[in-house]
Amino acid sequence: MAVWEPPAREYDFLFNEVFDAIDSIQGLGFEDFDADFLAMLIDGWATHSKEVWLPINELGDREGLSFQDGKITMPQEFKDAYRRGIDEGWLASACKPEHGGMGVPTFFQAVTWAEFGTSACMSLSVLPALSLGVYDVLVAHGRQDLVDYFASNLAIGEWAGTMCLTEPHAGTDLGIISTRAEPELDGSYRISGTKIFITYGEHDLSENIVHLVLAKAPGGPEGTKGISLFLVPKYLPIDWKEGGLEGVSNELKAVNNGVTCSGTEEKMGLHASPTCVMNFDDSVGWLVGPLHGGMPLMFEMMNRERVATGMMGLGLAEIAYQNALAWSLDRRQGRDLKGIQDPNESADNILVHPDVRRMLLEAKVNNEGCRALAAWTGILLDQMHSDDPEVSEQATALVALFTPVIKAHFTDLACETVSTCMQVMGGAGYCSEYGVEQYYRDVRISKIWEGTNGIQALDLAGRKITQDFGKNLRHLMWPLSEFIEENRNDPEMTEFNKPLHQGVRGLQQITLLMIAEGMANPHFLAAGATDYCRYFGNILLAYMWARMAKICLKKKGDPFYDAKLASARFFFKRIYPETVSLAAKIQSGPKPLMDYPVEMF
Repeated sequence: MAVWEPPAREYDFLFNEVFDAIDSIQGLGFEDFDADFLAMLIDGWATHSKEVWLPINELGDREGLSFQDGKITMPQEFKDAYRRGIDEGWLASACKPEHGGMGVPTFFQAVTWAEFGTSACMSLSVLPALSLGVYDVLVAHGRQDLVDYFASNLAIGEWAGTMCLTEPHAGTDLGIISTRAEPELDGSYRISGTKIFITYGEHDLSENIVHLVLAKAPGGPEGTKGISLFLVPKYLPIDWKEGGLEGVSNELKAVNNGVTCSGTEEKMGLHASPTCVMNFDDSVGWLVGPLHGGMPLMFEMMNRERVATGMMGLGLAEIAYQNALAWSLDRRQGRDLKGIQDPNESADNILVHPDVRRMLLEAKVNNEGCRALAAWTGILLDQMHSDDPEVSEQATALVALFTPVIKAHFTDLACETVSTCMQVMGGAGYCSEYGVEQYYRDVRISKIWEGTNGIQALDLAGRKITQDFGKNLRHLMWPLSEFIEENRNDPEMTEFNKPLHQGVRGLQQITLLMIAEGMANPHFLAAGATDYCRYFGNILLAYMWARMAKICLKKKGDPFYDAKLASARFFFKRIYPETVSLAAKIQSGPKPLMDYPVEMF
């Protein structure tokens, strides 16, 4: 079985020393949430993930799932693990107590829970993440009778949730979907259409499956503005006939609600995570939110799932790194180029080789930097709901900026990291016995899920930067500029603060260039968007590493902080300089791309 130790100490450092999460959260109404409770949550989930989820990961990849006659059967071990998650309350940590949840702050579920769950078993972790997304949208925008009937079962995991967007002819371009919703006199709708690539659209882990479905109702405008959002369960209550859901039982009909699965995809990875073709045939559903106003609601869920996808990338990158490191500590090949290090052995440990160190350190440092940005973002997700309008406004602006970066940059790095870790292990990394090749296959979907990384880059450069006349970026520049100024005269911080300052100035210049040139030629913005997103991600990670370094400088002599400080130096010397080449690529504009003759491809 794979080697993995949940990085609980990392989160203790981030939440209690870097970001002071407890004071922030207590100011949002979580008065009883203290450092001891947070530590208990992290340790408890770490133990559950390692003992219950990790042992089934390889089995799920090897055995996969069974599809027959429209039904998907999951491995028994997955059913048992999922049930233990329900029984121990781990699937409902961020849900409201009145719905059976723990009622803990969002940041735990969105960050720590997501990383540990993915490292242990990505195939299983995606289901609770989807169900939580459905729960959040329903509670925020659903009719009270819908909330009363569905929320509790969704929260605790007895019922699962999905989101149904993509159609055979409509991927990113949702404006051309053909799924229809016909209104009934009782206030319900009849949903008809086909959706593809629906994760956990069908399975037997839960008693019911609750789908959030995008569809077009009569009278709406063309395009995305005519799309509505509907809640469509696989099974209806046995005593439901028409009208609302007040007072109906949780006992379900034996016959499905016109919701069927006609196939599953054979995929490169995630063999124990069903990817379904779902058919809705005159299925009963209920409107969630305003008529013809479904897209903003769906994007609420998608943005949360985009953060979750970024954390999935980090989770697999972390377990891949830990396994590559464990391999390296045992593997002996060759000798140190400067002289034999272990004369009592036939060869030196491969950690004597600079290139092995390079690969492992890039993995380690990128993982730790991403984890820091994720921790900050998790706290911001809670602060978005602050009663203080200034706090809420800044948090909302920063989350808007960070979401495409976390989704795209984290998963880009994750794919690179897992590939690198396989390379560290050589032929063993390519063999299933050691686990890393599975992580390589599983992680690749993260760059495609929830809007491809190219789409995320366009969203950042073309929308999030210019939104409200640059308000989002201004909210980021304030803490960055303040930090740089605070540390300007600290000689110990110069090696971190100076390059951060240069990078922030570069970001401002590149951003102005993207906006100015993009207004005259949209190809300029589109051609540079991916490089801009990576540049942006490097600046954010530089800020994270500078903040962590400042803390560690005061605690030199402790191995944990000394390692962090060494990692910060590695980031600024070996990873951060790529911003120079990224800037050059952006500045080259669209001409090298768009002037290339089609016939020469």
